Amino acid sequence: MKNKLLLVLLSCFIISLASAQSVKISGVVVDSTGTPLQMANVIAYQQDKNLGAFGITNDAGKYQLLNLKKDSTYVVKVSFLGLKTMVDTIKNIQDNSIKNYLMLEDQNMLDAVNIVYDMPVSIRGDTIIYNADSFTNGTERKLGDVLDKLPGMEVNEDGDIQVEGKTVERVLVDGKEFFEGDSRLATKNIPADAIDKVEVLKNYNNVGQLKGLGNDEDRIAINIRLKKGKKNFWFGEVTGSLGQGDAAVRYQAKPKAFYYSPDVSINILTDFNNLGIQSFTFADYRRFVGFKSGNTRSSGSSIDIGTGAGGLLNLQANRAKELESKFGAFNGSWRASKKLSFDGFAIFSSVDTDQETIASRTFIGTSLEPGAVENTEDRSTQRNQIGIFKLGADYNPNADFSLEYNGQVNLSDVSQFNDFTSEQEGIVRDIDQNESQKPITLDQSVNAYYTQSEKNIFAFEGRYVDAEEDPFYNAIIDPEIDPITDLPTRPFNGRLGLDEEDPYNINQQNLVQSTKLDAKADYWRVLNKKSNINVTVGTSFVNQDYNTNIFQIRNDGTRNDLTGADLGNDVHYKFRDVYGAVHYKFITGKFTITPGATAHSYTIEDRQLGDTNELNFEEILPDFNVRFALRSSENINFDYRRTISFSDVENYALGTVFNNYNSLFNGNNHLSGTTNDRYSLNYFNFNMFNYTNINAGVVYSRQTDAIQSNIDLRSINQESDLINSPFANQTATGFGRFSREFGKIRASVNANLNWSTFNNVINGDATESENITHSYGVSARSNYQDGVNFDVGYNVSFNNSDNGKQVNDATTQTITLNADWQINTYWFLDVDYDLNLFKATGGVSNNYDFLEAALFYNKPDSKWEYKLAATNLLNTEALNRNSFGQIATSTSFYTVQPRYVYLQVRYDL
Repeated sequence: MKNKLLLVLLSCFIISLASAQSVKISGVVVDSTGTPLQMANVIAYQQDKNLGAFGITNDAGKYQLLNLKKDSTYVVKVSFLGLKTMVDTIKNIQDNSIKNYLMLEDQNMLDAVNIVYDMPVSIRGDTIIYNADSFTNGTERKLGDVLDKLPGMEVNEDGDIQVEGKTVERVLVDGKEFFEGDSRLATKNIPADAIDKVEVLKNYNNVGQLKGLGNDEDRIAINIRLKKGKKNFWFGEVTGSLGQGDAAVRYQAKPKAFYYSPDVSINILTDFNNLGIQSFTFADYRRFVGFKSGNTRSSGSSIDIGTGAGGLLNLQANRAKELESKFGAFNGSWRASKKLSFDGFAIFSSVDTDQETIASRTFIGTSLEPGAVENTEDRSTQRNQIGIFKLGADYNPNADFSLEYNGQVNLSDVSQFNDFTSEQEGIVRDIDQNESQKPITLDQSVNAYYTQSEKNIFAFEGRYVDAEEDPFYNAIIDPEIDPITDLPTRPFNGRLGLDEEDPYNINQQNLVQSTKLDAKADYWRVLNKKSNINVTVGTSFVNQDYNTNIFQIRNDGTRNDLTGADLGNDVHYKFRDVYGAVHYKFITGKFTITPGATAHSYTIEDRQLGDTNELNFEEILPDFNVRFALRSSENINFDYRRTISFSDVENYALGTVFNNYNSLFNGNNHLSGTTNDRYSLNYFNFNMFNYTNINAGVVYSRQTDAIQSNIDLRSINQESDLINSPFANQTATGFGRFSREFGKIRASVNANLNWSTFNNVINGDATESENITHSYGVSARSNYQDGVNFDVGYNVSFNNSDNGKQVNDATTQTITLNADWQINTYWFLDVDYDLNLFKATGGVSNNYDFLEAALFYNKPDSKWEYKLAATNLLNTEALNRNSFGQIATSTSFYTVQPRYVYLQVRYDL
C-alpha cells in the first residue's frame, strides 16, 4: 500500500514543479472608445514560431498568458473581428508583466504586419473552433486523445464526449455524421493526425428550421475538420498484432479506411482480435438501435416494447476470462444533388466470451429463521452475433422544406450456456442452463419540416416499428433436497406439475410479436423574437401478441407439455395514447421560461384466457423550464416535468413464466402506468479566461403507482407477480465538479451523492429498501509538449444499503495513474496502473490492481509504427464485485484474462 501511495505523492510533486520558472503576461484589451472587448484573441509565440501561450478576453476585457519561459522573447498578437490586429514584441521577459492594448478600426481589413499563425481558439457566434495542433504533442493516436487535451472537453471511459460538463449529442466529420454521430466509434477510430480543427457547435439543432424554437441551449455537437491532405483521397491505417498469452497465440487485425470529399464520404472500420478488446459493446448496440427522434419535445408518456434486446449479457469487456471479437462496419453518405442526399451504414459484430464466476448470496430471512445462503460457481460461454443495416435519405428542395426518411433493420443471434453449481447447507446441485434468441426489428421513420413564413412553422414526425423476439430458456436441474425429510423434491414444491425425474429438464419458449406506430404534428407560431407558442397533437399505437409455454423433456426423450390452467400464455395486447400539448416559450431579461402541459387519453386492452380486460383513463402532464443566463457561458437551469411510463405485454400476461432455475413470474393485467415527478436544478459555468469549468446540480424524482414486485420467497426460490405499489419510490441526486487549468496542468475535484428508496412486497410484508452512496474524487493531468506527461486520480466511494432485513456498508477506493514519456523523437512509453481497495460489512475485503505498458517506435515522417505491449503485467487472476439487492446481498469473484504480451505493427495509408 505504501508503494501505491508513493505514486500519488510523486504525481503531486510533479504538479508542484510545473509552475516553477515561468512568468505570465496579463492586461486589458479595449476598443477606441475604451469599451472592454470580450472574446478577443491574444497569442504569444516565440520568434521560431513556437506557441508560448494564448488567451481569450473575458467580459471585462481581461486576458492572461500563462506559463511563459523566463529569459525569452515573445511576439504578442491581439486580434478581434473588424478591428486592426495589434502586434507587440516583448524581449527577454524576466517577471510577470502587465500589457494593455487599444484596438482601432481596420479600414482595409488587412493587417499591416503579415504574421501567419492559427489561433488556438476562436469563437464565431455559437461555434468554438479549436486548432488541434495547438494542444497536441504528436503522441495522440485517436480523436479521443486529441479531445482530452482541449480546454473544457473530456472523454469518459465509455467514449462519451463532454463539453463544459454537457454530453455531446452528435459527432460530424466535415459536416457529415460519423456512424449516426456515435461518439464512441468516433473517439476510438478517427486518426489523430487527420484532425485539423475541432468545432464545438452550441445550441445545436440538426433541423435548421427549428433552431431556437425549443430549448436547445444544452444541446451540443462537434464537427471535425480534416487536414487538407486528408480530403478527396483515401487515408487510414492497417494494424496487425501477434503475441502470446495463457499458452495461446494472441492476434489482432484492424484495417481502417476513410474517404471524404464534398459529395461523398466513406468510413470502413474492422477489428478481429482475441486480445480481449471488444470493438462493439452492448452499450454501443443500444445506441444504434435506440430511436433518434426529431427535435420536438417528448409527449410525456412512454412504453418500452423491448425491441432493443440484442444480447443476454452486459459483458465485462476485457475483464472476462476469454473474449474474441470480430467487427466490421461501413458508413457512407452521397450528395446526389443540391436537393437530395443519401446516407447509410452496415455493422456486423460477433463476440465469443468465456466467463468464470464464484459467488455467495445471502437472501432475506424472517424473524423466525435466517435467510438462506447460496454459494455458486458459474462457467459460461456466450456467442453474440449482431447485424444492423440502415439507409436514409434527405430531400431539401429549398430553405423552407425538408423531408427525411430512415429505415433500419436490426438482427441478432445470441446463445449462451452456463455450467452452474449451487450449494446450500452442504448440498450441491448441478444446473445446466441454455439461453438463445434471434430477434429481428424493422424500424422506419419519416420526418417533414415546413416553414410557411417567418411566423408559422410546421413539423411532422412518424415512426413505425415491427419486431419479433423469441427468447428460449432451458434448465437441467438436480432435485432439491427437503431439509426436514432429507428426501428429493420437485422444483418449486411441485408448482409446475412436473413428472418426477432426476435431473429435471425444464424448458420455456417465448414468442413476442410487436408493432408500434408513433406520429405527431407540431405547429409553432412565432410571436416575436422573444416568444413563440407550440401546439402538438400526436398518438401512439402498440399491438403485441405474446405466446409462452413450459415443457419438460423426460429422461427417455419424450416431451411433457405443462398445460395447467395457470401455465403458458396466449395474449393479445393493445395500447393506445392520443394526446395534445401546448407550450409557450418567452424571454424576459436574462430569463427564458417555457411552461406547458400535455393532455393524454389512454386505452389499455388485453385478451387472454377467454376474457377481455380494458382500462381507460385520462391524464394531464405539466412541465416547466426556466433558464437564467448569467453570462454567455454561465447559466442556471430549472426543469420540472411529470411523465408516465407503461409496461408491455409481458407484464400483463397472467400465465406463469419460468424465468430462471429459481424464479417463476406472473403478470397483472390491471396495471396502470407509473407516474414520475422529476425536479432538476443545474448550474454550468465555463470561463474561457482561466479555463475554469464548474458543473453542479440536484435532481429529485418521486414515483407513484410504481410497478413493483410482489415476491413469495422460500429459501432461494421465488415466485413473483406485479402490483402498482401504494408506496412512493424516491430518488435524490446531487453532484458537483470543479476543474481548472494551471499552465499545462488540468486539475479537478468532484463529489456525488445519491439517495434512493424502493418498495417491494416480500412474503406478504411491505419492504422498503434505502440506499445511500456518496463519492469524492480528485485528479490532475498534464499536457507538456515533450518529456513525461501524467494523468493521476483518486476516488473514494461510501455505500450504505438497508433492504429492511439486512444492513450493509461498503467503501471503495480507486487510484489510477497513467504516465507517458516521449523519450526522444523515436521512442514513446505509455504505462497505466489501477488500484482498487474494497471493504464491506462482514469483514469482506477485496483488493486488486492492474498494470499495462506499451513501448512505441516511430521514425519522424515514417508511415510505420511498432509497438511492444503487455496487458495485466501483475497477472491479476480475478476481480471482486459486491451488490446489495432487494431480496439478497451477494459477493462475486470472477476470473479475468491473464497477462498478454504482443507485438503490433501499424502502417498509415
